[in-house]
Amino acid sequence: PTPAPPEGPALALRVAQVPLVETGGARLGRFTVGEDLAVTELQQLKAMDALGWRYGPGSQPFLPQDGPRFGVTHVFWRAKVVASDGDGGFEETWCLLSSAESPKQRDMEVVQAATEDAAAVAGYAQAFNAQTARLHNEEVGGDHDAESVVGIRVCVPVACFAIGGHAMHIAQPGQAVSLAMYPFLQVNKFVFEGHEAFTELAQAFFHYVAWHSAGKEVVADLQGFEDEDGDIFIVDPAVIRPKPVSLGSLASTLLRDGTSQDQHETQTPEQRRFDAWHPKCSQLCKAFDPTRRSVNCRRHCGLSMPSCGVGSG
Repeated sequence: PTPAPPEGPALALRVAQVPLVETGGARLGRFTVGEDLAVTELQQLKAMDALGWRYGPGSQPFLPQDGPRFGVTHVFWRAKVVASDGDGGFEETWCLLSSAESPKQRDMEVVQAATEDAAAVAGYAQAFNAQTARLHNEEVGGDHDAESVVGIRVCVPVACFAIGGHAMHIAQPGQAVSLAMYPFLQVNKFVFEGHEAFTELAQAFFHYVAWHSAGKEVVADLQGFEDEDGDIFIVDPAVIRPKPVSLGSLASTLLRDGTSQDQHETQTPEQRRFDAWHPKCSQLCKAFDPTRRSVNCRRHCGLSMPSCGVGSG
């Protein structure tokens, strides 16, 4: 006889942390700290396989291979979540659930690294969207703001502890997972290796983060879904923060600068990564970084590079 399906939810979760983010650059569910959630259905879709491309040796030459954002392999699930609707009833929401592949790594520190990166990227998205709105209003007219203009929306996850459920291979009681509002059925890469189909909004946003942070932060693995209105919903972004410059690396750079090597040989890994991932600029880039074709661009992006990613076009 066919065994009866297990009773109860696949996972019972309790929300442990909800990041504070501006709504103009984020999509955050109505989940609240201490709220109990029921995951009633779990799916793994081939159209979401791109989420896992970040992990593994040699996955991408310009990505770090350590730390919780790159060195901890995650598994992703499309999850139907049942939560209170705030009015005495319940509502169902499709989310993206992320769990570390190794049970030993399903701790809150790993999950918080993901929520913090997403919140940081959402902050940049808020500023980028506000600037795009101002540009639109000046050129076309209207009264758009960061929330109403077509822009970047980061699906910021909440951090949860498992408190029960029969899907023990995903998370056991006490283990941590992340849960992001993501109703879409696929995940596309916008900025990953530099060979993706050029998406102006995503490429301009990648450039904007480097410019806005003066090169101190780079957003990596921009992925998600572009809806019919042109909004790009980003899920599970990662932030690369360059390591402090050591005396040895500084001396090496100075020695290289004094030789006759060509530009590629004298570029730092950060410069080569920027050029690889941002092969050309768009009109949106010109709006915030008008000097990107001149040597002054080094002040803006903090990358000490004359082209700031501009290709031959």
